[in-house]
Amino acid sequence: MRAILLLLFLMFIPFTASACGTKTKCEVEGGYYLAAEPADWDQKTPLRLVVYFHGWNASPEGTFRNRAMVNSATQRGALFVAPFAQTGYWRQIGAGRAERGRDEAAYVRAVLEDVRKRWPIDEHQTLASGFSRGASMVWNVACYTGDLFRAYAPIAGGFWRSNPQTCPTGPVNLRHIHGLADRVVAFDEIGIYNSMPIPEGFDILSETNGVSGNSREVDSGDQRLTCTRWDRSESGRVLELCLHERGHSIPAEWVGHGLDWLAELPEGS
Repeated sequence: MRAILLLLFLMFIPFTASACGTKTKCEVEGGYYLAAEPADWDQKTPLRLVVYFHGWNASPEGTFRNRAMVNSATQRGALFVAPFAQTGYWRQIGAGRAERGRDEAAYVRAVLEDVRKRWPIDEHQTLASGFSRGASMVWNVACYTGDLFRAYAPIAGGFWRSNPQTCPTGPVNLRHIHGLADRVVAFDEIGIYNSMPIPEGFDILSETNGVSGNSREVDSGDQRLTCTRWDRSESGRVLELCLHERGHSIPAEWVGHGLDWLAELPEGS
């Protein structure tokens, strides 16, 4: 009886992340991350999740100084998590493509395992987003560890140096935003830092998803963006490409818009 009562007691103890958060590092093997909860969270209800991969030479601390970006997620009921890239940048992952240094796939898995120990997560509402080199990381995670998130929302960055032959973990939901005037990560040609053309990445994901129908234009709710969607596929997964006329930039609200897109994905995708 005592054992049963103890189990019931533990079941109703609220999750807490008091040991780490926005200012205190959440330490994991290979590095750390920072995290922010919604201000009105009741310490029990499962949270939506955004893991945001920062750009080249940025940091979790720098990310959290962009309060508008963090708030765009937390105000939508999401836990905002910002992992740390060693020596300022994320490494490629995948057989034959991995760069020397930290095993990024193992690190991301360690971050997610730790997050789930500290917070209850709504597994149907998990999103990976990122900017520039961080967006490149999102593409890598989607292709090689696509089981980690329900959806992916990279901004202004794709594969670097070479494209993978296939994406071994299978179909994914992915929404990419890119500027046609981007001179750092070019949209449709090899960029100055050996970034690969974004349409080539979509070709790989289209084949992976088993796209079986033509694309269609959709209203993103943002007048700056012109969005094309591929939502007829053998896998039932959705791809979307949103273009704008500007350069290498990420308005703070676009991470939150990624959560809106995730929430509207069809059941079963």
